[in-house]
Amino acid sequence: MTKFTASKSGIRLLVADDNPVIRELVEAMCDFFEYPGVEFVTNGLEAVEACKVQAFDMILMDCQMPEMDGYEATRHIRSLERAAAGIRTRQPAIIIAMTGDSDNDNRGSCHDAGMDDFLSKPFSISALKAVIDTCPMLLKDG
Repeated sequence: MTKFTASKSGIRLLVADDNPVIRELVEAMCDFFEYPGVEFVTNGLEAVEACKVQAFDMILMDCQMPEMDGYEATRHIRSLERAAAGIRTRQPAIIIAMTGDSDNDNRGSCHDAGMDDFLSKPFSISALKAVIDTCPMLLKDG
């Protein structure tokens, strides 16, 4: 797990994906759009642990990962958010599914787990930017 540092945009972004190529691609795209404050983890368990330490504005969550898949990690994160609802003033994280399986059943599974949106792999730099730009933190600052 890499240490989070605030980006110029102020967005707190977590990327959970076990594929090093995807992590490098997302990191390069985020650097290009000046979102350098991104934390990367390699499985769902690490994503849950990261969310115990700090709140994120957005989480890009791979659905199929070792240790704990993205669906289970999302359910755990949503549970953490509900438990902290009276303590934290931040909105719950926007969780975006990242998966190569874009059929309707999988979209339903993502929604049922508590994910907010869906990004089909492979995705373009413009598709990633469009998803990140929906973050309320960016809309509020822009």
